[in-house]
Amino acid sequence: MLARRDTGAALGVAVALGLVLVLAQAAGIARADHDMASMSENHGDSEVSLGLSVEAAEFDTMFYVGSYQGVAPTLGWMHGRFGTSATISLYHLTANGLVHYGAGDAALGGSATLLDGDAVHAGLALHVMLPTGSELDNLGMGHVMAMPSAWGSWHDASLHVAASAGYGRAMVGLGGHNHGPAPLVDPMNLQELTWSAAADLDLGHGVQLGGRTRGALPIGTGQIRVIGGGRVAWGTPRVSTGLELQVGLVGDPFTVRGVVDTALRF
Repeated sequence: MLARRDTGAALGVAVALGLVLVLAQAAGIARADHDMASMSENHGDSEVSLGLSVEAAEFDTMFYVGSYQGVAPTLGWMHGRFGTSATISLYHLTANGLVHYGAGDAALGGSATLLDGDAVHAGLALHVMLPTGSELDNLGMGHVMAMPSAWGSWHDASLHVAASAGYGRAMVGLGGHNHGPAPLVDPMNLQELTWSAAADLDLGHGVQLGGRTRGALPIGTGQIRVIGGGRVAWGTPRVSTGLELQVGLVGDPFTVRGVVDTALRF
């Protein structure tokens, strides 16, 4: 019960932060979307993006019940068809009444655009998770995770659709590191096929409304997971803000999670 009250308060804080960001947008402050595929659609000069994401989630799995709150700064760089990004999250985790503070696993990413049409874009990406989070405290995997993928997107004047398919594998001997989906803050299997899909509708005046889903299918032992959510974003191509509500549909990655993110491109 204490964990659920903490989560309710944390979600309230996330909503309050969202309202603060709305007011900040009126004053000219906003966020940029960090999605690697959309970043790769910029083919001008070099571009740098700075972002910050705040999240609050509640989980209820077979072995753990509780909540977590996280803050994640992100740095991205784009030049022509190529882009890179780096991020790390800092967490407050409550699991079965025990409280932990610490960093999660750091993520490094790279993307290359191979198909560059007027409406259609496609390419390849590689993300690597580094074991900076504590496995003992359920904040990290305890090993390097490599995740290559292919992505594609299509857009017209008001609609943008994107999808990806990939493969993730732990860089350890699979027989010597046997545990279930982990960590609690961002569960992954030791070896899995991944996918994602998103659609956004431009409502005008810099406002977009969309839906998201992503999931993973384990190879060998593991657990299927599927996440769905809705997102509203507003701003300009240089600065924008987003608020997203996500629900764990399959596999107990979390029960509900709220995310507020903001970023600047220059």
